[in-house]
This record gives sequence, C-alpha cells and structure tokens, in this order.
Amino acid sequence: MTRSIQSLLVGCLSVSAAWLSQGTVHAQFRYNNYYSNYARLQGAQFSAYGQALSAAQAGQVYGTNYGIPTYASAVNRYYNPYDFGYSPPYIPPTPYGGTNPYLPTAPGYGAGANPYSPVDSYANPYSPYNPYNPYYPNYGYGAGSALFGEADIIRAQGQLVNSWEQARILREQALQAKLVTKKQEFDLRMYIKANTPTYTQEQEQVARVTLRRIQTNSLPGEVSSGKALNMLLDDLKRFPDRKISLDPLPLNEEILSHLNVTKTTFGMGLLRDYGKVVWPVEVEKLMTGTQRQDIEKQLRHLVKEANNERIDNNVIREVQKEIDRMREELVKKVNDIPTRPYLDGKRFLQDLYESTRAIERGEAINQVRFQRFIENGKGTKSVQEVTDYMIKEALRFGPATANDEAAYRAVHSAMANYNIAMNSQQGVDSK
Repeated sequence: MTRSIQSLLVGCLSVSAAWLSQGTVHAQFRYNNYYSNYARLQGAQFSAYGQALSAAQAGQVYGTNYGIPTYASAVNRYYNPYDFGYSPPYIPPTPYGGTNPYLPTAPGYGAGANPYSPVDSYANPYSPYNPYNPYYPNYGYGAGSALFGEADIIRAQGQLVNSWEQARILREQALQAKLVTKKQEFDLRMYIKANTPTYTQEQEQVARVTLRRIQTNSLPGEVSSGKALNMLLDDLKRFPDRKISLDPLPLNEEILSHLNVTKTTFGMGLLRDYGKVVWPVEVEKLMTGTQRQDIEKQLRHLVKEANNERIDNNVIREVQKEIDRMREELVKKVNDIPTRPYLDGKRFLQDLYESTRAIERGEAINQVRFQRFIENGKGTKSVQEVTDYMIKEALRFGPATANDEAAYRAVHSAMANYNIAMNSQQGVDSK
C-alpha cells in the first residue's frame, strides 16, 4: 500500500511538471519576456525530475497480487500518468528540437560536468544559467540573470558593510587627529606659558631697568622729591649687614642736616630747625608785622611740643588757615610779581603747609632723632652708616625744600656709587 501511494505521488508530480512544461512552452511563443521564460524553465526542470524518479521506480516492486510480486515495469500504463498510448515515459516537447536539455542524459549534465560552474554555463548555450543564451530573445536577461542579480545584491550588501566599516575607520582617524590637535595645542600653550614672563618677572625687569637709570641718570625732580634716594635705599635693603671692600664715602654734618626723614610722605622741611623760618620777600609782604610775629610764635610752639611728642591740633589749624590766606593773596598779585619770586613764594607756602602736616602726623620726633644721630661723633658720617641707620629705623627720605636740593644731589651721588659697588660685590648684575 505504501509503495502504491509513493507511485501515485510520483505520477502526480510528473503530471504537474508536464502540464507546467507544456504551458510554459506555449507561453514562450505568446509572451516574449523574462517571466514567461523563467516559468517555462522551471516547468521543464520539474518534468525532468519527475521522469528521473519514475525511472528509479521502474525496477522496484510496486505491490502484490494475491501474494505474487508485481513489478512496476509490468504496469507501465499504471505508474506513468503521462503515457497516452506511448510505451516509453513521456518526454515533453521543447523548443530546442527533440532533445530535452533538462534530462539527466542531456548534453552538459553527464560525465561529471557541473552545469552550474561559470565555465560549463558559458560553454553550454542551452544552460538556463548562461546570461548570454542566444535562444532567449532578451540577451543577458535569461534565468541565470536572477543569480547574477542575487550575486549583485550580496556584493552590494558586502560593499555597504565595507563602506560602514571604512567610515568607522575614518571617524576613528578623525577622532585621533582631534586628540593630536588638542595635544599640540596644549603643548603650544605650555610652551608659550613657559617662555612668557609673569607679571612679577615683568615688574622685576622694570625695577632693574629703573634702578639702573636711577643709579646713573636720575631726573632732578626725582632727586629733590626723595624718590631716587628711596629707590636706592630699597635696593640696599636686599643686603642686610653686608659690608663692601670700598673705602667709606663720607658725608659731613652740613649736608646731612638738610635731609628730611620721615616714616610717611611728609618731612619737617622748613620747620626742621626748631621752627625758625626765613620768609621770602614776596611772602613777607603779605603779612603785617604783628601777623608775622604771631605766626612765628605759633610755629616755634608747635615744633617744641612736637619734639616732646605732644601735638596741639588747634594751633596747627590756625597756622594752616593763615597759610591758605597768604596763598590767596599771592594768587591775586600774580600779575604784579615777577615770575621767579612768585614761584619761590608759592613753593615756600606749600613746603610750610606740608611741614605742619608732618607735625600733625608725629614726624617731628623722627627728625629730632636723626639730627641727634648725625651730631653724634665727629660730625661726619659715611653713606654706609646713614643708610644702615635709616634701614634700621624704617625711615625714608622726605621731599627737599628749595634750600635742601644741593644736599640731596650730593647724598644721591654717594648712595648711587655705594649701591653699584654693593651689587657688583654680591654678583648681582643691575643691567
């Protein structure tokens, strides 16, 4: 029973193949396109496959007849549903002329030849996988073109994947290039930072250049204002308790007595000599005799009290008020007074006002102590001793009055030479 079913299935498959084959053959002549050709070839392949199965079943036992074996070769018409009066198996008609290229015995399918290899398919013009099959009207569009299309799809997909991976590689290279650029940028910033002087270094350079100029070519205003002397004094503070092998540079008492020392910015100036004042002619004309005597008395009183560290603010305000009055009177006579006397009188009043400010701030005692220092001994002090004393007492040079400028220039010259020698001995290049 089982073999009967198998034979029946084989027969059905053969009938279907034959029907499809005939239909496709007729369709070839009706529709000259790719789809009709492809359907016809598929039908022919099914037919050949069914006939091969029929031939394989020919020598087998099909069933039994009351216990007697019945062979398929004895019931040819039964197992071959395509047999319409023909004894051999049915061979569907083909447009190739009597030979079915799809049978196992057809040319190109025997003797171990591979009909699917490129060589065999191109060598066999009847192969359905030959895209240049001359028997198809559409050259290059035969059944084999489907495989070529699938191959192109696979190739395109592979190329797409390769393109993706290549893009990833290029992206990674771009990221690496960015990192290299960042590193180079960082190295450049570090190089610039390492070779760019800081603000402190720039200020030190400016200070060295300025010191060099102060040592050799100070302006007259820098000397008289005490700025040049104070810069030299600040530089000498870098060498505490260090001596040089230079002969002492002496400064006599007459020069030192014209120095105004202070811990702020104002020096005793005109009131340095215990309040004794020598009035300029044009300023003296601004006062009556009584007014001059009163202000001189007040000034001596202020200096005396200040030397004892007592400050009388009421007297200071009265004196400053009188100085302001004389300034106003002097300005009113600017057209009546020659230029030089006018400028001398104006400076005198300014120096006198700053002297009262020095008393107000307690600078009188510092001037007294310095005066005692220069009077102690033989009346002559070296520039080394003067600078050491001022550094020790934290003193500075105040502005010079008109009568003190010559003394300031002499002290500046001595201090500049001393400072240059000290820097040279300590191995410091002031340049």
